[in-house]
Parts: sequence; C-alpha cells; structure tokens
Amino acid sequence: MKNYYTIVVVLAALAITGTSCKKNILDTQPFDKFDENTVWSSKATADAFINGAYASILQDFTSSPSMAEYETYAGNAVVNASGFGLQVANETFDRYTDFGFNRFANIRRCNLALSKLPGSPLTETEKTELIAEARFLKAMTYFNLTRKFGRVIWVDTLLTPNDDFKLPLTASVGESYSRIMNLLDAAITGLPETAKPGKASRYTGFALKSEVALQAAAYTGDELYFDVAIAAADSVINSGHFSLEADYEGMFNESKMNSPEILLAMYRSRQNTYSEDIEDLQNIMPNTNNGSVAARGGYPFFKVDGIFIGWMWWGVSQNLVDNYLVIDQADPSKAVKWNESAQFINNITRVSSPDPVIIDSGRLTGSSDVSALMYQHRDARFYASIIYDSCSWFGESISMKVRGNLYRLTNGALGPHMSPSNYIWRKGVYNTSPRVGYGVPTDYHWVIFRLGRVYLNKAEALLKQGKVAEAVEVFNATRTTHGQLPPSTAANSEDAWTDYKRERRVELAKEQDFYWSLLRWGKYGGDANHGIPPSGTIPELTEPSTFVEINENRSGYSIQELVFLNQNQHKFTANKRYLFPIPQSQIERNEMLTQNDNW
Repeated sequence: MKNYYTIVVVLAALAITGTSCKKNILDTQPFDKFDENTVWSSKATADAFINGAYASILQDFTSSPSMAEYETYAGNAVVNASGFGLQVANETFDRYTDFGFNRFANIRRCNLALSKLPGSPLTETEKTELIAEARFLKAMTYFNLTRKFGRVIWVDTLLTPNDDFKLPLTASVGESYSRIMNLLDAAITGLPETAKPGKASRYTGFALKSEVALQAAAYTGDELYFDVAIAAADSVINSGHFSLEADYEGMFNESKMNSPEILLAMYRSRQNTYSEDIEDLQNIMPNTNNGSVAARGGYPFFKVDGIFIGWMWWGVSQNLVDNYLVIDQADPSKAVKWNESAQFINNITRVSSPDPVIIDSGRLTGSSDVSALMYQHRDARFYASIIYDSCSWFGESISMKVRGNLYRLTNGALGPHMSPSNYIWRKGVYNTSPRVGYGVPTDYHWVIFRLGRVYLNKAEALLKQGKVAEAVEVFNATRTTHGQLPPSTAANSEDAWTDYKRERRVELAKEQDFYWSLLRWGKYGGDANHGIPPSGTIPELTEPSTFVEINENRSGYSIQELVFLNQNQHKFTANKRYLFPIPQSQIERNEMLTQNDNW
C-alpha cells in the first residue's frame, strides 16, 4: 500500500483477565494481550495499539458484512438465500436475538488506552492526540450501541478482576446520547487538524457529531440537537479541507481511495487481503458461465468464460432503483420518476394484470426498447451503483432480460448465486484483475464518513427547523454534483422532505445509513414520515421487495413483488421496532439490566 494508512494490530505477551464468571457477564473475551512496557513506551507501539482498535471498531460501520443485512432491513437489497437480513425485514426475531450488544472488548480497548496513556513517557502532544483518538473510537462504539439499543452499559474505568462486572444500563436514551456528546467534545479538542488516511481528524469528530445529534434529537425530542448538528456540519463544510468528489463511482473503488471528499475510511492491503475476504466483492458477485447460459438458450455468451465466479448473496431491489430519477427529455430542467418521463410515457402503453404480485407492467408502442426507456438519462449515481440490463461490466455486455447472460434464472432456479431482482451492486466493486474470485489479491477500502453525508446531515437539521429553502440548497449540493440532476425546486416542507429522503437514499446507498434514517424519520413523524404521527409505522419498512422482468425482445416489462423467501412480507411493529431488544442472555446474567419496551 502506497499512500494510505496501514492498520496494524499489536501482538501481545501478557493478558489482563478476570474470573470466569465475570468474563461471562460482560463477554469481554478475548482480552487484548500485550506487553505494557512495550506498548506504552513509544509513539510507534502506542499508535499501533490504537490502530488495532480502529480495525475492530470501524468494522461495525463498514458495509461488510452488515451492509447487505441493513440494506435488506431497509428494502434496498434482496437476498438469494435465507437469513442475511430477512429476520428483521420479516420480524422473525425475538428478545433472544443478539444484534451486537457485546462490544465490551472494544470498550475495554479504548479504556485501556485512556488509562495508560496519561502516565506513559510519550510527549504531551503525542498523548493528547492518542487519547483523543481513543475517545473518538469509544464514542463510535457507543453510538453503534445506542442507536440499536437506546440504553447501554457505560463503562468509564478500566475494570480489573476485583471489580463488580454487574453494571447497570444508562437510565435513558437521553443519558446515552448526552454521554456520547460529552465524549465527542473531549475528543474533538485533541484530534489533529489533518490526519493520515484511515485516522480520525478533528473534522471526522464533527462529522460523527452531526449524525449523533440527529439521532439524539429524534429519540429524545430535544430540538437543541438540531443546532448542534448544523454547527458540527458547518465546521466540516467550511473547513476548506474537503470537497465533493466529481467521480462518485471512483470514490468507492480503487480509483479514488484518497478522494478529497473522504473524512474517514477503513483500508485493507492486497498484501494480506483476497477477494473472498471482502463480502462487498465476493458476496455480491454472480456465479455463472457460458455452459449455464447455453443450457437455457441464453445469450450473449461471455467473452471471458468464468469471468463471474462469486458467491452472490445479495442483489439490489427495484424499490431502490425506483428512487434514481430520470431527466425528462421534453423538459431537461425536470427530474422525474423513470415511468413519469415524457420519453417513457410517449413510447409505452401500461397494461393491467389480474396477478396481485404484478405492480406495474407495460409494452412498447414506440421505436425505442424498454431497457433504454427505463435506464437512459438517469441520475448519474445509478450508473455508478447498479448493474442493470444492457450495461457493460468487467468488459462484458450484460443482459438481464429473459434469457440474458445474467438473468435471474440463468442458473435454472432462483437462489444459486444470481440476483433474484435482475439488478446487482456495482458500488464498491473494484476492477480486480483478472476478476473477483477466490485467491485474487486486492486492496480495498470502506468509506465511513464523507463530505456528502455531512451536507445531508445539515440539510435534515434545517428541514426540522422549518428552513426549507436553505435545506433544499444544501442537499442540492450532492444532487447536482454526484447525481448530475437539475436541482430540486421544492418550495414547501412536504415536497422538500420527499426530495431530501430520496436524495439521502440514493446518495448513501450501501453505506449503512438508510435503515437508521428511516427510524429517525419515523420518530420525527409528520412530513418526515408521510404525515404519520411521531413513532408511528414506517411505510418503507413494510413495502414488499420488488424486481423487474424485461421480456426477451425488450418490448415489455413488469415490476413484481419478490415472493421468493417471503421478501414481499416485510413488517414493522411500531411499538417494538424503534429499538432492538436487550439480548435476554445478557439480562439473565446480570439482574441490573432491564428489557426494552414490549420485548
């Protein structure tokens, strides 16, 4: 790896442990093992310890493996095998399900640094920066836990075997967010103005703060948090250190790993990383060959037979695709839904169907073909994020119509290594040579925070303050730069929220955002959630997943519910689902814990 930060993990010689019963209470195994005299005696070794904490903690904010699961929760992804997010989308989980409550080892890593660094022989400048990073990472850990569970076990000291491990939860969600904010404020004062790629700067702290503030406002009702979100976002936007990336697709592959838009990313090196180590590569890549294509009378054949040999677990829903707008060719100043453009309406006759799973269908009456009408003139992020019928990928002509080479039934049935929706993720897929496949070395990076996300955080806070015109101007920054769409002209709250929610969905697709945003908007209620009162149902979380079927000669299409694996049976029980349950196994070990409401 050349110019970005390589994450190193400290190997250890000694272990700090407690009694076995206490370990079981907080599930802190395995303890970090280390030689204290070595670790804290130099900047290099202390920094390496902190880098190990980055590697462990930031994993919860990458899109692998949780991306596809959370995208499935939110209806953006579809699956071709049971599980992998369906337990939440279909509400088949209970209070015994663990959604990652056990992050005590990560908390201990941070507390260990916070305990040992003040007395280390490092310079004051070195200690200040490392302590700030530990605080930032601890805030990241607790934000991950708080948005899931609300109340958390807050550990502020380095526990020893003689301490009582039966600690209580915070008294309220409000206390959890207040503690995170205090921790972030302390971190920001010590973080550097600029940082190496893979490390947090002061502005990374502000970016996190802007997002924590939105979630805190939604779950506590304290509207002062919107001022906090705006101020934090402005600190990043006005810093002069970052700019929106013109190459949106490149920001998520090998082209722009150090884009000026990225505030924090997690990097892996080809020196010790292979395609199968990266779920965003291996598990979204199809697996078929010319033999399978030929066996079902398909075409065209691949120029390189065996170019696609992935394990394909997740595809993309038509629900997400519907949100990438089209520039209306009759009036290029307007961006509309794909089936509302003049070019579509003038060339398609809609066809009704008695089949209840067919949502929309039509046949060609003009001179174009259905795929061109559906996919031309789209939001530029569509082409950067989605593989669709009649596009190119890895040098191959991709066909996802009936009998196409990557059609959902190319392998003979739904499920085996093909997307059931006729869409595949492009975003985050490297142009790995010779292909994505087992044993192929690759660099990789996950974008954790970036400027576009900060712009959207600010826009949301402005919308909640009723500053519609200002909010629209802010979210138009990503819409026009990344989407290459005409700006939104929304002039009232309802329309502005509609455009903003769509913008956030497509801008941050596959960046572990939409599920948490939907919960936040549901908590707000009103224009943020289809006029529904606060803490009500969330329509997007009950929509059936849908797929597209384009006929063989591209003269017709249908949009259908995806019955496969009951992906048309999404549920959302409002009085339970705004927080996950505290795992019952933890409650049974520790009588200080109490369950979340209605679980």
